[in-house]
Amino acid sequence: MTELLSGIYVVGEQGEIWMRQLLTGELPPEDEIAKAEGFLTGPGSVEDLELFFYD
Repeated sequence: MTELLSGIYVVGEQGEIWMRQLLTGELPPEDEIAKAEGFLTGPGSVEDLELFFYD
């Protein structure tokens, strides 16, 4: 559970950084966006969450 909460915090913090950049007209680096997308969607599926919580 600690890992899940830590991951959620990191995603939120990165989103705030990108929001500040967008407000100043900067675009986030494409490689960072790809890494974030991989973190959010990679390996596993929604069905795997049950295993995470009830393992």
